[in-house]
Amino acid sequence: MNTTYKTLFALIALFTITLTSCKEDDETTTPEDPTVNFSFTNPEASKMYGNGDTVHIDGMISWENEMHGYEITITNTSMDSVVFSKHAHEDGNTFHIHQAWKNDVMHHSDMKLTIDALTDHDGAKETKEIMFHCHPM
Repeated sequence: MNTTYKTLFALIALFTITLTSCKEDDETTTPEDPTVNFSFTNPEASKMYGNGDTVHIDGMISWENEMHGYEITITNTSMDSVVFSKHAHEDGNTFHIHQAWKNDVMHHSDMKLTIDALTDHDGAKETKEIMFHCHPM
């Protein structure tokens, strides 16, 4: 009988140790970097531009950390070609962007404005895209 109690006690102790040692680790959350704020008034999404119209690129990029510049690109997605690009290597928390491109497409074209905020010198970036359309006439 004494051996039965010892065996039962050993099994209960082993079971208790197993339960308490297999707890899931506490989840620790790593705070994410804040997101970059893109605030653009032009071009308006889905707007149509005729041949010879000026496409204004007006807006602001801001971030609570220091950024290391920006890149803006207009791509004619119908022809898979870049029609405008601008790179600015500036350091700061806020960039005001005022650029323009004159529509000179020869065919109806879907266009994509890509704005990249460069968040470090190693190529990390956050991106905003605005789609619009250009007419050849």
